[in-house]
Amino acid sequence: MSVKYSGLIILLFLALNATAQERSVVVEKSSETIEIDGEKYYVHTVRKGETLFSISRAYNVSQKDVLLKNPSAYVGLQIGQVLHIPVAPPEEPEEPEEVRDTENFIYHEIDEGQTLFYISQKYNVSAGEIDRLNPGLEVDNLQIGQVVKIPRRAPAITRRGFDIDEEKYKYHRVETGETRWSISRKYGIEEEELLKANEKLAWGLRAGEYIRIPRYPEKPVEKEPEPPPAEEVAERLIPSVEDAECVDFDYRSYDRPFNVALFLPLFIDRNYPLEVPDTLEENGRMRIEMKPAPGHVESADELHPATVPFLEFYQGALIALDSLKEAGLSVNLHVFDTQRNPMIVRGLLEKPEMRDIDLVIGPVFPEVINVVSEWSRRNRVNMVSPFSTRTDFVVQNPHLFQVMPSLDTELEQAAYFISNFEDHNIVLIHSGNIRDMDTAEKLKRKLFTSLGSGSGRHQAPFKEVVYNDSVADNLHHSLNPDEENIVIIPSSNQAFVAGVLNRLNIISNRYDITLFGLSDWARFMNIDVGHLHKMELHYASPFFIDYSCDHVKYFLRQYRQRYNSEPQYYGFNGYDVTFYFLTAMKNYGRDFRACLPLVNVDLLQSDFMFRRSDNRYGFENNGLSIVRYGNDMNIMNLGLNRDPIAMMFSDVSEDTDEDDDEDDEQD
Repeated sequence: MSVKYSGLIILLFLALNATAQERSVVVEKSSETIEIDGEKYYVHTVRKGETLFSISRAYNVSQKDVLLKNPSAYVGLQIGQVLHIPVAPPEEPEEPEEVRDTENFIYHEIDEGQTLFYISQKYNVSAGEIDRLNPGLEVDNLQIGQVVKIPRRAPAITRRGFDIDEEKYKYHRVETGETRWSISRKYGIEEEELLKANEKLAWGLRAGEYIRIPRYPEKPVEKEPEPPPAEEVAERLIPSVEDAECVDFDYRSYDRPFNVALFLPLFIDRNYPLEVPDTLEENGRMRIEMKPAPGHVESADELHPATVPFLEFYQGALIALDSLKEAGLSVNLHVFDTQRNPMIVRGLLEKPEMRDIDLVIGPVFPEVINVVSEWSRRNRVNMVSPFSTRTDFVVQNPHLFQVMPSLDTELEQAAYFISNFEDHNIVLIHSGNIRDMDTAEKLKRKLFTSLGSGSGRHQAPFKEVVYNDSVADNLHHSLNPDEENIVIIPSSNQAFVAGVLNRLNIISNRYDITLFGLSDWARFMNIDVGHLHKMELHYASPFFIDYSCDHVKYFLRQYRQRYNSEPQYYGFNGYDVTFYFLTAMKNYGRDFRACLPLVNVDLLQSDFMFRRSDNRYGFENNGLSIVRYGNDMNIMNLGLNRDPIAMMFSDVSEDTDEDDDEDDEQD
């Protein structure tokens, strides 16, 4: 007998209803069994008062396993419903209790907060020796109550600058990317308290080291801490820079202009055809002859499509340079057409003008980014990557700045924001394909981490739905009509997203739904924008243009006057990148990396916040804001580095609507 299921929905209940568990009746285990495809199952008939939890417990299987074999149980159990319960494998016989050699060994029972490093320091034993004496020990996942065997005589090891005191401290292993601020927030203490417990932290964190966390009685937090001063922000965003002195750079005493190389795929050759047809008359007869083309295209409409976006980036950069010129900055800009050819780029890097380059902006495509990044690393020249989201370039070059945050960073910011709604019904929907599953798993890990480091409540109502046609009609079973539903769809597949939104829109009148998606949705062409506003779409984005801002209006006037066209994303990006990094050089010189957190400039669509997780790595922009589509048809920027709950319910002035566009036209 073959049984197949498609369109399966699996709910992962992270916070089961404790009251329902207490009231559930004692389940009588069935003795009736059946064999399906070689697997043995109990045949259980649901009785009054039985729950999925009580049934799974009686048969010693997980709730997930019951749902996998009984998809109809997803919508709830019914009295008289027949379930196929997998027969659990027989338990392994208990091993005889170990005879302890207390003369030569100490048997330490793991307590809360203790790590392998803590144990090695306490007993003056190397971590490697402990690992060797305890086969199967998961050193990064020690469990409370687990017993570890320690030799009584062992060679001494070097201590890390502090004494072990398990009553006063817990011990934390620093992970890549963590900062003093993030660790303090995780344990609910002030950075000053962390520094007092670890004097060497003033020199920066190093991944893999252990630090002490003061133990305090838990107490309610009365109010949010004040934002840290700029100096601490600098250390938090660039933790690998030690003893950085961000004194003002005297540009007036600099003996030459800054030299900047702009590497863009302008595809100039595609805009200069070699020959064009011409009609001639000869001996009374007409003939067609090819003649040389004019030296340039006649209008922007004739430009090759591949040229247009990067020419717009260049035009935005020129407006930024004019603004900087008025502020007294002198720049030699060298513009190079990289096309999409690594060989051409290698030739450009050999040009004489590249010997004195202070900053490189670009290129665009991965195959040429790799070439320029290697040159940048070797020559220690700062390089700005304005479009790539690949973190492998950041890892390879400590002089590289990635303007576009990676997907991981976007998910981290989204998870941090969503974690503030832990009291609501959280539903994660994905298609089940490999790409969406990978994104969903990343978001879940980050979300659970944020939930655990928030108010102290580590569980929240959470459901995961694998969505397809066979389950579309039952989607409402995952929603709660009595509370707000936070629906997360971490997918960049436009067709899939549109299908889910259409279904949610049908039932949205019966449920309070707040929607969370990805920044890619802003570029979707076949999505009903009304649905997004109705369910108040939120997403984390590094870009938001406030058309009511005077700075934006000035840029628009300049762009329209010069180029007789409207700038899109590329024009704004060209201005922001150029203005930001050249301002940094003007204030702090070409070695400005340690001082970026102190660069405070008004940009058009971005709030750059560059962070590096290791001395060997480059910098990635972590400046993402939460964008909200309001049900009043306005699109709002909820802000950067503020309390998300406060942002959610405060009056937001950074909104845009059709009236703003009309004001721009009048200006």
